[in-house]
Amino acid sequence: MSLRFIGAFLRSPSTVGAIWPSSPALAEEMVRSADLTAARCLVELGPGTGVFTKKIAATLPPGTRFAAIERDATLARQVADRFPGVHVIAGCATEISRHLREASLPSPDAILSGLPWAAFPESLQTRILGEIYNTLQPGGTFATFAYYGPHRLKSGRRFSDNLKNVFSSVEKSRLVLGNFPPAFVYRCKR
Repeated sequence: MSLRFIGAFLRSPSTVGAIWPSSPALAEEMVRSADLTAARCLVELGPGTGVFTKKIAATLPPGTRFAAIERDATLARQVADRFPGVHVIAGCATEISRHLREASLPSPDAILSGLPWAAFPESLQTRILGEIYNTLQPGGTFATFAYYGPHRLKSGRRFSDNLKNVFSSVEKSRLVLGNFPPAFVYRCKR
């Protein structure tokens, strides 16, 4: 699995954004932060090799519809093969609503993201966050993570400010030390 992830990083470092996959401990914190117990529809952005996908699929209540949007076509195929119950879409996070409409899926109650936000220019961050906000059900939850340390750099602070400008509530989780590098989860409410 790690070799696939490293291969994807080498093919496109600006869209993969990390050289090593997220840990199960970070996946656990992402799912806990998103509180999926009542979700009827969920979207994952940037599933990569499926670390979060695996935890999400094991946690969702029966009958919940689960879609994952992955830009890298190779990773999208691999996630679809590993998780046949997940509707995997090879596409872009800038078009979440269009992808869901074409797949006849409702607006999600939660969106979880493994996207490399700090690697994106501000205009792309703003565009994707706007799409997330407009796609979520009222009261819906958006969860994403940031690496501890880089979150204090200019790009990390810009992303945090962007979240606060878009969502009505933004909270940070505890620090997940069992991830390389350590990370925390942003929990945002529409």
